[in-house]
Amino acid sequence: MKRSFFFVAALALVFASCENTAVPDQFVATFEEAEISPVKQDSIFKADKDTTIFLKSGAFKAEETVSWAGASVAGAVVSNIKGTSKKGLEGAYYATAGGPHRGRNFMVWYANAWAPNTIKLTSAAIVPGMYVCNNMYAYASMTEGDAYAGEPFGDEDWFKLTIGGKLNGQVVNTKVDFMLAEGTSIVKNWTYVDLSTLGEVDELTFEMTGSRTGDWGLNTPSYFCVDDLGAKR
Repeated sequence: MKRSFFFVAALALVFASCENTAVPDQFVATFEEAEISPVKQDSIFKADKDTTIFLKSGAFKAEETVSWAGASVAGAVVSNIKGTSKKGLEGAYYATAGGPHRGRNFMVWYANAWAPNTIKLTSAAIVPGMYVCNNMYAYASMTEGDAYAGEPFGDEDWFKLTIGGKLNGQVVNTKVDFMLAEGTSIVKNWTYVDLSTLGEVDELTFEMTGSRTGDWGLNTPSYFCVDDLGAKR
């Protein structure tokens, strides 16, 4: 009887181990599933007319709104662009890290008052974290200045991403702040952001704030890049 017990217990541990190693790969959004169909040179928009697209990857689903015949996008969009050469609006879909954290693709998020600000999970879960970096549009604005944000960032300037969560439509009490820039220290490389303190959620929300704010809101381009959403460190 003892042998049988230990044999069954060993099998249970093996199956549990298999399940624990399989779940993260299925859960993590790597954005590798996305098909990218440029409508013009240096563009990574997936549509050429006003439309709403639902981007699905891993256990996550995000809404992307493309408008003005593919000339702009709000919410999430997938990019496979490498390099850091573009500045201004042309650089919005270039990661300051020079490409994805791993694989071929990464996600760019553009936050504004008219855009969706939520990524939904297929079911409630504790999200371990994600990798984040700036994109070249925001980075160039902070390091070189522009017509909207003014002079390059000084010691008192800042640019912040706040990640929140919802569960069954109710906002969770905890939020996670990640500084994309503090003074002249500006994030360039993929950096892990721990989201586990949010607890169990079925939606993630993104908010961007900064020191360069005017009557119409944030003047620093409210873009950031994400890869391996749901990954462990």
